[in-house]
Amino acid sequence: MNNLVNHIKVTCVALLLSLSSAKGQLMEFGVTGGGTNFIGDVGNNGFHLPTSWYGGLFYRANFNPWWSMRISYNQGHIWADDADSQWGWRQQRNLSFESEITEVAVWFEFNFYEFNGRRKGAHSLYVFGGVGLFFFDPHTEFEGELIQLQPLGTEGQGSSLSNQGLYSLSDYILPFGLGYKFSLSENFTLGFEVGFRRTGTDYLDDVSGFYVDPLLLAEENGPLAAALSDRSGDPRSRNGQLRGNPNRDDWYIFSGITLSFKLYSAREKCKRF
Repeated sequence: MNNLVNHIKVTCVALLLSLSSAKGQLMEFGVTGGGTNFIGDVGNNGFHLPTSWYGGLFYRANFNPWWSMRISYNQGHIWADDADSQWGWRQQRNLSFESEITEVAVWFEFNFYEFNGRRKGAHSLYVFGGVGLFFFDPHTEFEGELIQLQPLGTEGQGSSLSNQGLYSLSDYILPFGLGYKFSLSENFTLGFEVGFRRTGTDYLDDVSGFYVDPLLLAEENGPLAAALSDRSGDPRSRNGQLRGNPNRDDWYIFSGITLSFKLYSAREKCKRF
């Protein structure tokens, strides 16, 4: 995974250098921020208002009035609680989690209307899609403390109760979404966008597969793992029953505002005179 991270860093630097040296190209540096949502095995499964925050930086290279490429770095926070679910069985399951999110992504944007950004009042709807890498680390509150979940193996990972090892705390994302942007002035663009992140993991919330025997789990992974595996308070054994949905990976959503500052190459500046 370290090699993959280093490869992405090198790729991003190479893209920045090659794009900044291109002639006749409008470049932008910007900031973004807003709210987050989680869609997975824990909490409210429907669409709802953002529950936490994110913020980040980005670089956008505009190839022409319709196409551009964006490199982004974002940090955020997500959380979910079964108590907020509309489904009674989730409420009874009583699981919860929260996690910090760090992501690096590259995507392409397509403007529905010609947008060169050089005149005040220019505007366009746009869609985007790409690929990225994200890092997460699910925790839950237990007896007044915030407990890291991945090392516990709450579904028997890393023990004789499962054929899986501990899941990775990093994976790929496929970001896509839509937005609207308009020029505040010759140099600044304001935008609003909603970006969906389809992740490559089902363990963003630490929930995916089946319950295991709590007594055996306590013996092999410790009593804390057993306590956080099943928080329903039901004395009946759930061994072998579904704890989550292993057939569907987790998603998260970033919805917010973008503000970017335009930079012009020497050739682009000459064309404006």
